Amino acid sequence: MLATLDSDKVIKELKALPFYQQELKALLEPHIFLRNPKRVIYFFVFLALNISLIYSVIYFNVAWYWKLLAGICIGQFNATLAFFAHETLHGAVFKSQRLQHIIGTICFAPYLISPTYWRFWHNNLHHGNTQLILKDPDAFPTLSVYRRSKFMRGVFELAPGSKNPLSYFYFFYWFSFQAVLNQAHHRFGNKMWATMNHGKVTREFIFVCLMAATYCYWVGPANIVWLILIPLAVQNYIVLSYISTNHNISPLTKINDPLENSLTVTNNPILEFLNLNFGYHVEHHIFPRVSSSHAKKIHEILKTTYPTKYKYMPKWKALKYLYHTPRIYNHSSELIHPRTEEKYPTI
Repeated sequence: MLATLDSDKVIKELKALPFYQQELKALLEPHIFLRNPKRVIYFFVFLALNISLIYSVIYFNVAWYWKLLAGICIGQFNATLAFFAHETLHGAVFKSQRLQHIIGTICFAPYLISPTYWRFWHNNLHHGNTQLILKDPDAFPTLSVYRRSKFMRGVFELAPGSKNPLSYFYFFYWFSFQAVLNQAHHRFGNKMWATMNHGKVTREFIFVCLMAATYCYWVGPANIVWLILIPLAVQNYIVLSYISTNHNISPLTKINDPLENSLTVTNNPILEFLNLNFGYHVEHHIFPRVSSSHAKKIHEILKTTYPTKYKYMPKWKALKYLYHTPRIYNHSSELIHPRTEEKYPTI
């Protein structure tokens, strides 16, 4: 569903997050809000599959097409592990902070992401300020910010909707690139990151970089394409294509209203299983500590409770609209291409 939204109408209809939480809790069974430690089976299964595939490529003389398939599968499984770490670091699996941290370190290492950085970036900044300009690090800027920022002008050219050929490579690298850039440089001297534990993030970032260097040494130069470049491209594509469709065609909001600033994207059931229902993102923003195993139940209740406001669509359709529209906001519910001045509604 794609709808043209009038900005004044959006503002009048905005509801704060607790409004939805209170209404929906009354319609959901209490067990949905309990932690689900059985989900840890995903961690062990997909980690074991990845280790087996890596070992097979390194130590068995398999044909190139099997190596290619292995690289694609490793990328998908790394994405699955990242989605599991995302769920775990929200507290949906274990109460133990230490266990959460171990899971986060292992699962986000392929992206060179510190778990402390992830908690602050995603749990605090993104969930606390979803689609709030200059406070949500995942939100694209307004036209005035774009004109003042040389960095954002460069990012726009790389992002979907710029009509620059380079934008078609965006999903294959940007998630890891942005995380490394933030951890290595942008967090320093930036008020957005001021209260983060910088010392801990630095130590963890160095540690995951050493893990990555050890892995590169183990796989050797002969397997760089199959075991490093292809998995990196695949895992980045999967994670970022969800993040972008979940938010980047939605309006900017001053009140954190997940039915306005987020979008649920549906997919093939097999891919939804492999990606741990991450596309059910409105559901996640309403109840971030609820296991995504319950996402489809919440999805069905949202459809009946808020039939005209709740937004969801197939992922392919959201991707098409993402590339059809620019990533700069003319105002909260309108996108604009800064060079052509073409305007498009958000969803």
